[in-house]
Amino acid sequence: MKKIAMTILIGGLILAGCEDQQKQQGEYQRVSEEIGQVKGEPKTEEQIAVKQGSAAELTGNIKVSVRMLTVDERDFEALDSLWYYTTSSFVVTTRPDTFPESGLRVHMASGDLSMKLADVSRQARYCELNEMSVVLADGATGYINMGTAIAVPRFHYLTRWYEATDYDFQRAGRGFKITARRIQGRDLVNLRFVPVLSRFLGDGGDKEFMELTTAVTVRPGESILIGGSRTSRENLSSALLGLSKEGRQKDAVILVNVSLL
Repeated sequence: MKKIAMTILIGGLILAGCEDQQKQQGEYQRVSEEIGQVKGEPKTEEQIAVKQGSAAELTGNIKVSVRMLTVDERDFEALDSLWYYTTSSFVVTTRPDTFPESGLRVHMASGDLSMKLADVSRQARYCELNEMSVVLADGATGYINMGTAIAVPRFHYLTRWYEATDYDFQRAGRGFKITARRIQGRDLVNLRFVPVLSRFLGDGGDKEFMELTTAVTVRPGESILIGGSRTSRENLSSALLGLSKEGRQKDAVILVNVSLL
């Protein structure tokens, strides 16, 4: 019997000063077989859209909780310090040769990261903390909404430039498709992330960066940090994670946590 993916969006909890999980073994063979199989589905701008899981033998739902921390350029160094509390082990990408060019970073969080995140939140001159969650049926796909509009005037990916004169930078939605699947017989969950720019193409269609599909196997309670390297202001991570407010450049990271229901 198919279970229906349910969506819960806990709307933008924004804090001016802000406030406030074990490394594991990966299922490499399973990840390699499944990675890149994510299929597109419609999304809305203001909520996380989820679709019904397609597997016939689904047991239990998976809750994916997301905290998005945004700081401005004065606190980029503090934001970068979060990566010292992570590891890239157990992270599998579809195109390892392509991934670094995007500027994206997907790492497993260590147990000290939550405390460090709280420190950055308290000490940052400007900080926004947005919280959201989605409940998915086993094998279903949802969408993490990072916001609307691309702040940079252009960005480079693979062999081409994407410029605001040719694409809809103002209406584009920024986010990640996420698929969650329990590993049978193990207390583990496989997560797959695909970067997406929605309503980005000239015909209003979405641009999914399938070459950057990333899979991580986690235990319930463990977290994943997603952000950018900021080696360039003209790469894909700048388009996905950057924004501009009040004349200042701002960057975001997202902390993704998984639990079983």
